[in-house]
Amino acid sequence: MTNKLLCVILFSWMLTSTLTTQAQLSINGASFTVESGASVTVQGNLSSNVDIGGAGKIIMKGTSLQTINTNGFTVPNLEIDNTSNVGLAGNLRVGTSILFTNGKLQVGNNTLVLAPALTASGMGTNKFIETNGTGYVRRELNADISNAVSPVGTGSDYTPVAITNSGSTYAAASIGVQAKGIADPNKHPRSESFLTVYWPVNKTGITGGSTAAVGTYTTPRITGTEADLKGMFWNGSNWSTTGGSQNAALNTAGATIAGTSGELYAMNTFVLVAPKVILQGAYNSATQLMNDKLRNSAATYTPGVLPASNLIPNTDPYRVAPYNFTQTGNTVPESVISTSFANPFIDQANPNNNIVDWVYLELRNNVIPGNTILQTRSALLQRDGDIVDVDGISPVYFKNIAVGSYTIVVRHRNHLAMSTNPTTFTKALSLTSSGLDFSTIAATSLLGAANVNYFNTASKNMMYAGNVNLNANIRWSAPNSDKDYMLASILGSAAIVLSNTYSQGDVDLNRGVRWAAPNSDKDYILSNALGNNAASVKSQVLPN
Repeated sequence: MTNKLLCVILFSWMLTSTLTTQAQLSINGASFTVESGASVTVQGNLSSNVDIGGAGKIIMKGTSLQTINTNGFTVPNLEIDNTSNVGLAGNLRVGTSILFTNGKLQVGNNTLVLAPALTASGMGTNKFIETNGTGYVRRELNADISNAVSPVGTGSDYTPVAITNSGSTYAAASIGVQAKGIADPNKHPRSESFLTVYWPVNKTGITGGSTAAVGTYTTPRITGTEADLKGMFWNGSNWSTTGGSQNAALNTAGATIAGTSGELYAMNTFVLVAPKVILQGAYNSATQLMNDKLRNSAATYTPGVLPASNLIPNTDPYRVAPYNFTQTGNTVPESVISTSFANPFIDQANPNNNIVDWVYLELRNNVIPGNTILQTRSALLQRDGDIVDVDGISPVYFKNIAVGSYTIVVRHRNHLAMSTNPTTFTKALSLTSSGLDFSTIAATSLLGAANVNYFNTASKNMMYAGNVNLNANIRWSAPNSDKDYMLASILGSAAIVLSNTYSQGDVDLNRGVRWAAPNSDKDYILSNALGNNAASVKSQVLPN
């Protein structure tokens, strides 16, 4: 039976054989039943304001883009056979099966509901449900499900999501998914391995129990190293690796879906830490902040302005001479993230956040004695002691590090290092910012002794200033005297003054190196670090 236009109004129609309509099929205010074994082939658009009954099939088989609008009512069995695709012009529910022969079913800003027992088949390249707008594919639930597939994709790639939900109670329940063909906008900006597809997920009418989702990706959507990928879930504010998985052989990534909405994704794992330290050489007891004279020689600040006097380098100084710190698990040199709108070295609106200098972090294992360095990072230090990443704002990012507990060491180019004590304290790090205030932490949590390995005054812990020769101690007397190194290797003469210089000899971080008073750096070592005791030695202690 072939019709140019089929319109059924106010009476019942029961189809028991094959019907082809070359134009629009509109079902308005009637019952329309397609019996088992029968099919209706639609070459135009389909619209209905009632459920289509029966066990037969509606076949969308046009030669240009077709649309379906059933106003949320049900089509029992649907086949998509149109290389120009089929788009939803309204909500649709599919009751039993959906078959993809050619083309995609595009949801747009509408909702496609899949009945609890629906089966899908025929999916592949350019053959799937495309969530190309704000709309979701929602699978109804009236009982627990296991690996129930929502056959979504993006672009030409079939990237389905399999949902498992158990131990819940259900009331008008459903789980909605989308597939978006870009990197997740919430991924960490320093991620180097990630997918250019992610899956928004939301749940409704589900109480208790647990939900897990597994997304399938295609190889072209991998950026970086596939082996570094791990499934994660974004809950709207934080990332979680709970239930995280990745299978390179199957190209799948999964995670536990906590809460009612969020995003399934895969990228390299990481941890964040926001330590706080005080450099003795820069500390101003009157303000209880560190001075930032290396960055700004002036006494006033103008928010948003980059001081012409800035001496702090834009790139990590610890990789090059004279410092040459050993890097571990960190092959890409740090460089400040600077744009025409922001620069870490500008005068900040809150002067407490102005940058003082670069520092160097070691992330070590939590197995006593904590002597295995897992990864190093160079980062920026603010006046209030906060250590931030190269954007001058964010917590410090450690790539390919799993959530767990670690020993943390902070080093500086002319101060003695400080370390947590792996025998008494390890820091739990996660994908959210983990603070660690070295300046107020209990003495039992630090490696070494107060005023021997680190300075303590007025209940503040500080890193000792004066390690000019870059060894593991501060000494006034020979051998390996820091003052003698300053004279012989940095100044060359007691009469020389180095001004406006970024040097390890500048122990008070005031932009210069001087042998003679006033503002003598050698005298600063004796009076401040060594307490006017020429025989005193301050030693750096690290896990070993």
